[in-house]
Amino acid sequence: MKKIWTTVALTAALLVAGCGGSKTSYAQGVSEDEIKIGAVITSTGLYAAVGVPYGNFYKSFVAYINANQDDYADALDGKKLNSIIYDEGGDGAVGKTYVQKLINDDKVFSLVGILGTWNLVAAQAELETAGIPSVYFGTGSSYQMYEPAVGDQRYMMGVQPLYKTEGRLMYLRALTSFDNVQKIGVIHSSADDGLSLKAGIEAQAALDTRTNKPTIVYQQVTTTVAADMTSQIEAVKDCDVIIAAANQAYFKAIYPAVQTNAASRGKPIITTYVNIAPTNMPEEAVEANNSDIYGAAWVVFNEVAGSSAEADRRLADYAEYCKVVDANVGGFIPEDQKAAYKVNAYAMSSFIALKAFLVGLERVNEAKKELTPENYLEAMESKRVPIAISGGVSYANGQRIGLDSLSFVKYERPAAGQSAATGTFVEVDPMTSIDQLVSQLKK
Repeated sequence: MKKIWTTVALTAALLVAGCGGSKTSYAQGVSEDEIKIGAVITSTGLYAAVGVPYGNFYKSFVAYINANQDDYADALDGKKLNSIIYDEGGDGAVGKTYVQKLINDDKVFSLVGILGTWNLVAAQAELETAGIPSVYFGTGSSYQMYEPAVGDQRYMMGVQPLYKTEGRLMYLRALTSFDNVQKIGVIHSSADDGLSLKAGIEAQAALDTRTNKPTIVYQQVTTTVAADMTSQIEAVKDCDVIIAAANQAYFKAIYPAVQTNAASRGKPIITTYVNIAPTNMPEEAVEANNSDIYGAAWVVFNEVAGSSAEADRRLADYAEYCKVVDANVGGFIPEDQKAAYKVNAYAMSSFIALKAFLVGLERVNEAKKELTPENYLEAMESKRVPIAISGGVSYANGQRIGLDSLSFVKYERPAAGQSAATGTFVEVDPMTSIDQLVSQLKK
C-alpha cells in the first residue's frame, strides 16, 4: 500500500521517535479536529441532472453533520468532516486529474461518493493503488467488481448494484414479471454500462438450463439519436420484452425509437436502475399506448412500519434524510425544491454514500483504535454494512460484488397534459434476490 504523510504528521512522528514525547501523528487527512474526505461530482455537462441534486445534498449533509455533532458523536469522535468536491463537467479525463489531486495534493483520508462511470473507469489505476478507503461510487460499473479483491483493491468499497449483477436480474425479471416470454430483445450501448449489463444477461442466460428458455436478440447502439436506431429496432420488433441496457443519454433515444416501429411500439421495456427517476423519462412515455417502463430500485422508503426490523431501519433512515433536507444547512438545496429532493434518487444516493462512510468511522471508534486506512478497512470487512434506505453489503474476504437484491418498479404516467418528469414510479414487486427469482422460473 502506498503510504502518504502530511508534512505536519511526518514531523510530529519524527519528534516522537527522537524525543520520546506523546504520540501526536495522524494518518493522511486526519487531525485532532477534522477528517478530510473528497469527491468528484459533476454539476455541469451531460450528467448535470444527476450530479446537481447529488452534489447539493452531499454538501448539505456534511454541513448538517458538522452542525449536529452530538447526533454523530459515535462516528466522528469530536472531529468535523472537511469535504473537498470538484466538478469535472462529465469528463473522465478531468475527473482522473481531480482524483489524483485529492489523493496526492489535498491528501484526503477517504474518497467518498465519487460520481460517474466515466470517472471510475478513467481513474481506476489510481483508485486501486492509492491505499486509502474509497467508499461508494455513483455507478454500477463492473470496474469495481472483484471476486475477490486483493491488495489495495480491498480499499475499493462500492455499494450500488453493479451493472453485471443487474443484468442477471434483468433477465430474470423479464421471465418472472411477464407471461409467456419466448423472445427477449436487448438494446445495449457500446459503453461500459451497456456492455456490462449485456455480460450479466449473457451470464444468467448461460445458467438457465431449462429446455424452454427464451431466445435473446442483442443489438448494440453507438448513437444517442433515436432516428439513427431504425435497423436495431427492426431487429427486436418481434420480441416479447425489450431490455434497454444503457444509461440516461442512450435510454432517452432508445425509448422513442422503439415507439416509431408499429411492431415494437407498446412492448414492455426494462431499463437499468440508473434511469429510474421521473426526470429521465422521455416525453413519449406519457402516451398511454406507448411502452410501459420497468426497472430496478435499490432505495426503498415507502414500506409499512413494523413489517420487519430491516423495513423499520429503512424508514428511520428516510426520516433522517428528510430531516436533513428540511434543515438545509448551508442553503445548498433550493428552497422551492425541497419536496422534490425528498423523492430524488440521486440526492438519496449521496446520503447513502456518506452514511456508509460513517459506519466505518463508528466501528473504528467502537474498537478504540486509531483512525488509519488499515483500521478502517478492517472495520468495514468485519461484518455486514447496513446501507441506508436499502439493504446491506458484505465486504468480507475481499468480496466486492455490490447489491444483488433489488425491487421491481413501474413508471406511472402523469395526468394528461403534464410532462413526463411529473410521473412517478411504483413498486410492483419487493426486493428480491437472484436466487429467489431463479426459484420462481417455470420449469
